[in-house]
Amino acid sequence: MIMDKKLIKKLRRVTKGYIENNDLIRNAGTTNLLLQHALKIGAEIYQLFPNKLLFFLKKGRRTLWINMSLSSLANPVGVVIAKNKNLSKDLLQKMGYPVPDSITVKDLPELNQIVRKIKFPVVVKPLGAAGGKGVTIDIRNNKVLLSSFLAAKQYGKKVLIEQHLTGDYYRLTYIADGTYAATKNLPAFITGDGKKTAQQLIVAENKKLERAKKGRLNKIKVTEKTKRFLASDGYTLSSILPNGTRIPLCFSGYDGGEYIDVTDLIHPYFKKLGKDVVENLDLPIVGIDIITTDISKPLTKTGGAIIEINGKYPDIQFHNVPTQGKSINLAPHLINYLFKKI
Repeated sequence: MIMDKKLIKKLRRVTKGYIENNDLIRNAGTTNLLLQHALKIGAEIYQLFPNKLLFFLKKGRRTLWINMSLSSLANPVGVVIAKNKNLSKDLLQKMGYPVPDSITVKDLPELNQIVRKIKFPVVVKPLGAAGGKGVTIDIRNNKVLLSSFLAAKQYGKKVLIEQHLTGDYYRLTYIADGTYAATKNLPAFITGDGKKTAQQLIVAENKKLERAKKGRLNKIKVTEKTKRFLASDGYTLSSILPNGTRIPLCFSGYDGGEYIDVTDLIHPYFKKLGKDVVENLDLPIVGIDIITTDISKPLTKTGGAIIEINGKYPDIQFHNVPTQGKSINLAPHLINYLFKKI
């Protein structure tokens, strides 16, 4: 992790003022939090490339490389396992944690062969993608299954078709020093009135005060993901939704939903889960996605399961600014742990 001193002199030195005046870094929530704390503890920070969130940190003789929350201390094999949904699910099962039943499909002929064996509802997701890219949930018929499969194929060669679970979506972020935070992630909704189209309802929702600039909620973004959520219920953006029909449009706060802090509510079972995952994958930080009806009880009591591990770029920003509940800044814990671990 040593860098040539002559090269260091040619790199951009990152200061507090530079962060405040650099749009790329200022708007990169997780990176901003990490760099701000690194400066606070006296670390030197150098940006490797002007338009990339790649940094070299130096504190005394200790050096560290970071790209968002990914660091040079992360076990690269652990990152690969976490990214591959089949591998991570297999590992979780070996560790004794529940995961949804699933099957991997590589092309349309294979999908056509197994389609009669599929029990709806299901979730379709790319095998190696993260961040909700190409994911469609609560699929209940072959037509939506086909379109969702083709959407997922845009993000990877293989597609995972997974049992859809009843419950809410939670994210547990766990750091190897034992620090953690958890949120309940709720989608944005629109409710039909029998007159307006889905597109018009989204426009009306986005005009609400709580979605204004610096409001509590982000505006609902109309993307391919939004269209797949509507398609799961048999609608398009031009459909007039029946009066009282409530349709989810996203996964969480990033696309206009909610991040509700539940850190103080989680059962010790989930703390052990986080500890087991970071230790067995040898990663400084992980984000674990969970579906359950009650986060205050073990998954063994609720029939819930772990649906994904994010070991490459787990986000910490939304814990710092949840839409509801207390703020938890994990950046100091991660940076302190990394420098202590070197």
